[in-house]
Amino acid sequence: MNNRNDEKEVTRRDSISVAGVAGLAVLAALDTSRAEADDDNTDLVVEIEEVLRQTEERWNSGQRNTLREMWDTDDAEPWYVPEEYREPFTSWAEIDEYWNPGTSGLDYFRWGFSNVRAKRLAPDIALALFDHFYELKVKGEKQRPWGGFDRCLAIFRKKPEGWRHILYAQCPLGSEIYMRALREQLVKPGFETWKAQVEGK
Repeated sequence: MNNRNDEKEVTRRDSISVAGVAGLAVLAALDTSRAEADDDNTDLVVEIEEVLRQTEERWNSGQRNTLREMWDTDDAEPWYVPEEYREPFTSWAEIDEYWNPGTSGLDYFRWGFSNVRAKRLAPDIALALFDHFYELKVKGEKQRPWGGFDRCLAIFRKKPEGWRHILYAQCPLGSEIYMRALREQLVKPGFETWKAQVEGK
């Protein structure tokens, strides 16, 4: 009896040891997967930033007729949501007219971005959120240039030539937050130096 109990106890200990080793192996694998995911996300951000940088160059050099190159032109229903229009654009005809207006629409547009965050939704689909600023002038003799800043949400599809837009949406801040941000920008750069001088008296 004792031998059988001893054998059972040994078997139980062996099983626990094996389970423990297996558990540690799974945890190690999960840690590795997380690390690889972090590395992949870093690479993804770099890749998306490159697409946005090329987009920026096209806007700011006036080469708006080349902006399509940053989009998946095989997509029959691209979505483009500019802040200054009430209705979103969901066709290439609308987007092309926006990029290359005739007698109305945009005259000049300067575009910039920062603080890119990206997330892979599928092997060939990625989502990005970033800060965006712009300066523009609408066509017309009496129109004056104006600018703004907001957040942008974009979805990209991986193509042989790289990531390409399938959705671009400007996401304006709420009025209270926006006004507060504008007031913060009015503070002169030397404020902190002046504050330190006052506190030192």
